[in-house]
Amino acid sequence: MNDVRIVPLDRGDLGQVAEVSVRAFDDYPLMAELFPGPPGDPRRAAVARCFYTPAVADCLEFGVVDAAMDGERLAGYCAWIEPGAYPLSLRRNLAFLPMARETLRRYPRRARRGIQSLVRLEKHHPNTPEHWYLAAIAVDPDYQGRGVGQQLIAPGLARADAHGQPAFLETTRPTARDWYERLGFAVRTEVAAFSGGPPEWFQWRDPA
Repeated sequence: MNDVRIVPLDRGDLGQVAEVSVRAFDDYPLMAELFPGPPGDPRRAAVARCFYTPAVADCLEFGVVDAAMDGERLAGYCAWIEPGAYPLSLRRNLAFLPMARETLRRYPRRARRGIQSLVRLEKHHPNTPEHWYLAAIAVDPDYQGRGVGQQLIAPGLARADAHGQPAFLETTRPTARDWYERLGFAVRTEVAAFSGGPPEWFQWRDPA
């Protein structure tokens, strides 16, 4: 049974964001292939914490983060950057320096591929028109398959539609690509996330 409620994310729950992200993205193709290792690899988890925590914190400041709460437990989140707040400024990008350090320390031979993936992401992210950017959506594996993702993304799509604004995202998970298409997102570009890496789909949704 799905008893979660959708509320704005409290900054005090960022610690839970880190752990939900580690669990939800452990098998995400970009993370799993960029930072190879067995399921639950603590090295990949360390890099993930250093990426998703500042990414969601940035959305709290420059967008909206909807949270699925089961009592006091975070079941998932959906983090958006608002129109006009992308690309990130130098100050905002500095928050990701710990991730760069973790990558160099734990995966020194993968750093070049990591930079390549970031360059390709920036290249294929449209600058105009202004749009909502779905920076991350994650559902804890304990809550997957129960409609929580649909509950999480619905408020953001409704906000975009209410203001006549488009939305953009990228994903390397084929099932996610198909799910987004059912929500009105169309694939604009497909490229390898990095040389030899998984395909990445850049998807755009016009307001309903």
